[in-house]
Amino acid sequence: RTSKCQPSDGSFKTEVLTRMPYGTCIIMGDPHVLTFDNPLGTIGDITQLTAGDYVMVESDLLTIHGRFGYCDRFPGEASLTGLSITGSIMKNQKLDFEFKGPDKGPSGFTATWNGAQILTAFPCDFTSDDGLVKGAKANINPDEVHRQARHTIGGDVGSGDMPSFKFEIAPDITIYAILGDQTMNAVITMRKPSGEVDGYCGNFNCMAADDTLEELGKRGLAAPIAKSVFQGAAPEGQATASGTPKTLNDCSPTLLAQAQENCKGAEDAMMQDCMFDVCASGSAEAGKEDAMTAGIGEAMEAKFSFMGLALPKLANVGISPQMQWMLVFVTMSFAAGGFVSGAWSRRGRGRTAGFVHLSTEDEEEALLMPPAWEHEPLNQHDGDSELEA
Repeated sequence: RTSKCQPSDGSFKTEVLTRMPYGTCIIMGDPHVLTFDNPLGTIGDITQLTAGDYVMVESDLLTIHGRFGYCDRFPGEASLTGLSITGSIMKNQKLDFEFKGPDKGPSGFTATWNGAQILTAFPCDFTSDDGLVKGAKANINPDEVHRQARHTIGGDVGSGDMPSFKFEIAPDITIYAILGDQTMNAVITMRKPSGEVDGYCGNFNCMAADDTLEELGKRGLAAPIAKSVFQGAAPEGQATASGTPKTLNDCSPTLLAQAQENCKGAEDAMMQDCMFDVCASGSAEAGKEDAMTAGIGEAMEAKFSFMGLALPKLANVGISPQMQWMLVFVTMSFAAGGFVSGAWSRRGRGRTAGFVHLSTEDEEEALLMPPAWEHEPLNQHDGDSELEA
């Protein structure tokens, strides 16, 4: 059993699933979307530069719409400014959060639950009357959510907490958003709902190849939607570009050279997007941020290569570098302690009551027992789910 669709190195993988897998969708920058099936950007990303409301996730049980708008930093390329979430999984109630201004920064972002404003102070918490939704507006470390969460907004990896929204929706959905001046990056982590799923976050079939803008167009999901689930229209100014979309050809030679230098640490499939962010924003710092966040997994794997260890699962799930090191050392400590304890225990049993055998049913249950992953947002129990305390 695995908790997520696992990236492959090109070879076949066999996975034992007792429940639907988790996936993570990241919406960042202007905006680039890494889907549930393409969390590392191994085939690039989906980039949509036009303002409007778009289908991020659509299923029989859940609808998530994203609002893309223009801002001062990217006047000709839209960025994520809000999310709206509803569906029968939420008893058809609705959560909205978006940038409305006029103030820049956290005070310009509002959140509503069934139309009523929530999280009006900073920091503050919210729990719906039925306990379905828990939320917070507070300083949170993006590194502990996903390695790409800081993209163009949150500075360098390891630079600490940032103003953020975080919502946990029962069952099995966590949504995090890091708040910039006028835009946000969002990380949606959820268990795949039953039935078909589609949208900019992908169709959740563990195949990255059909998560492209071209394939979305074939399925009728690439264009903005005429009527979204957002409460009201986008604020004035977000829907009208004050600049023209840029390409790498529009980049000055000096800035292009800086982009190439600062983005060289990014993964091959993401390097063009990193360079584009530099040229579109006019800031070489955007490339540094992109390259640093994209390189976390590779750096972690390199640090352990001398031991003959590969850490693809830890690198890919979005756990911060500090937490990855802690998990590795704790795991190794437990393993060493378990070996010593197990050897002593077996010697003791050999002197007294002999070995204890597991039944066939117990062995099968042990093999299928889901691991306690630190990044899984909700506590899982047979037959039901509940939010973490």
